[in-house]
Amino acid sequence: MKRFFVLLTGIIIGILLSLLYLERQKNKEIKSQSHTIRQSLQMMNKMVVAEAYYDEVYSYNDSDKYLFDLLKFDKNVILLVKAKAQISYDLSRMKVSLDSLGKVIYIDKIPPETVEIFPSIQYYDLQQSTLNRFTKDDLNEINRKAIEQIKQHINLSELRLKAKRQLFENLQNLYILSKIYGWKVEDNHLMQNLKSDLLM
Repeated sequence: MKRFFVLLTGIIIGILLSLLYLERQKNKEIKSQSHTIRQSLQMMNKMVVAEAYYDEVYSYNDSDKYLFDLLKFDKNVILLVKAKAQISYDLSRMKVSLDSLGKVIYIDKIPPETVEIFPSIQYYDLQQSTLNRFTKDDLNEINRKAIEQIKQHINLSELRLKAKRQLFENLQNLYILSKIYGWKVEDNHLMQNLKSDLLM
């Protein structure tokens, strides 16, 4: 996360320095360079702002019984299910416009967050009898149920709140950095709305 923030800060500094250079050029050059800067901002990759890791043990048991339950053939499995929940913002979808002469960066739109869950499954224990064995479909269904169960335990509302806090901090750093170079950031009250969401 720190490496990404340093990279993002470097990109922003480079953009701002380019904007300072643009100010001293002719109007045609300013328009051309502004187009390049806008493209650079839009080409930024996604910014991961929150991650959480979850572990869960999932067990499954099945018995085939015969002769009034005198004969019983069991099969059971224990799975270790891990999941990484990640919230990110696709900065390539952020709408930004520039006023090179007025030294203003307009942030018109911040894209909605993207939630991704990456599950993985490890088989801890698998036992089956000769007359009651697991089929491929059985194991696929058990995997599906185990992944569904861990997804239900992921607290997405808490993770979304952490993501908004991190996004707010990252955008504040952009504002501070632009002030250092004499630029102004206009965001159409996006930061105020974000702050009010966090306070709520």
